[in-house]
Amino acid sequence: MSVLTLNFFTQEGTPVYRVGICDDEKNTCTAIEKMVCEYAKQNTFTLETFIWHTGEALCEALAKTTLDLLFLDIELITTSGIAVGRYIRNELEYHEMGIVYISAKSSYAMELFKIRPLDFLIKPVKYEDVAQMIASARMLARRNKLIFEYRTKGNYGTIPYKDIVCFISDNKKINVMTSASAIVFNGRLRDLLPQLPDNFIQIHQSYIINLDHMLSCKYDSVKMSDGTQLGISQPYRKEVRRQIAEFNWGE
Repeated sequence: MSVLTLNFFTQEGTPVYRVGICDDEKNTCTAIEKMVCEYAKQNTFTLETFIWHTGEALCEALAKTTLDLLFLDIELITTSGIAVGRYIRNELEYHEMGIVYISAKSSYAMELFKIRPLDFLIKPVKYEDVAQMIASARMLARRNKLIFEYRTKGNYGTIPYKDIVCFISDNKKINVMTSASAIVFNGRLRDLLPQLPDNFIQIHQSYIINLDHMLSCKYDSVKMSDGTQLGISQPYRKEVRRQIAEFNWGE
């Protein structure tokens, strides 16, 4: 593993943005690292880059350290990038790091959906693609820090939006569903929706889902990260398809 730290921002206490690159082609790693450093220089933030050439080395390192963004080759020689992605999401339960897959082929899109990558880039990778990925990942990180506030039985509470799988309406009550619990408060979805970030969309008069937790989508239903399957009602189907197609997953 090689590590490079560059400080383009003079304010003390500025968080370091940590970017990992894993590819068995050293020239690809070097090229992407130069692009990442150039973007950090142009946008004046502190950057730390890490390079690995095998999936095994990357997995070992991620058990001990954290990254904000990872550029990950799919066709690694010994362990595929898909297997590494599954290890990151399922074994390490590391969901906040953005993963950008890179490949010389374009036939992996459906296999990658459950890993929820930030995007998929075709080699040779271009600077504008890398710049867009970093900008999207940083925007996503800021979005994940937003907090949902609610009141129930006279008590005030908060939940990070990133932890909310969906909102389910039951008469005049709303259930806030996370992977670990459910919280109930009084309210109506039609009043709630305008207050939510744009990664939340309504798919039914009783359901609002967080697109960041959507594992799969069919014409009439979605499957969420907690295993819940929810129906998309007829009046919402066209709009749901449009919102999913147009949604910027990094913003």
